[in-house]
Amino acid sequence: MYKVKVVTSGFQKDLKGKREKVAHLAEGQYHFRNNKHYVKYNDSDLDKENVIATTIKTDGGKLTIFRRGAVDTEMIFLHGEMTHTSYHTPYGPMELEINTRQLEINMDEVGGQGEIDLFYDLAVNGSPVGEYELHIKISNAGK
Repeated sequence: MYKVKVVTSGFQKDLKGKREKVAHLAEGQYHFRNNKHYVKYNDSDLDKENVIATTIKTDGGKLTIFRRGAVDTEMIFLHGEMTHTSYHTPYGPMELEINTRQLEINMDEVGGQGEIDLFYDLAVNGSPVGEYELHIKISNAGK
C-alpha cells in the first residue's frame, strides 16, 4: 500500500454549451493486486458533512469508479462503449447511461503513480445531460 495524492480536474458541459470547471485534491491509498490498480480516497468537496468514499479500479483497459456515502454508484467506463448504472441519492435513484468517447489509462504499479484521461457523454433517466472531461492524476505521497 502507498499513500497517494489524487488530483481530479476537468469540465462539465451542459446541453446549452455552458462549461463548468471541476477540481478536487485528496489524499488516499493505492493498492495493486490481481493485476488491478485500486485508488481509494474520500471526496468531501460537495458537502463537508457527507463524505463520499471513492474507489477507482482499473486493469488498464476498463475503469470503474465506486462512490459510497451520500450517493451510491458503480460507474463503468469502456472506450467506445455505452454502459448503464444506478445512481442512488437521498432523493431517490437515477439511471445513468454513460457513453465513453475516450479513455486513456497510464498507471505504474510500483509507487502508485499514474494518470487517467476520460471523455464521456452522460444521460440521466434516458435524457442527455451533457459532456464530461475528467483528468485524474495520482502521485506517490510516501509509505
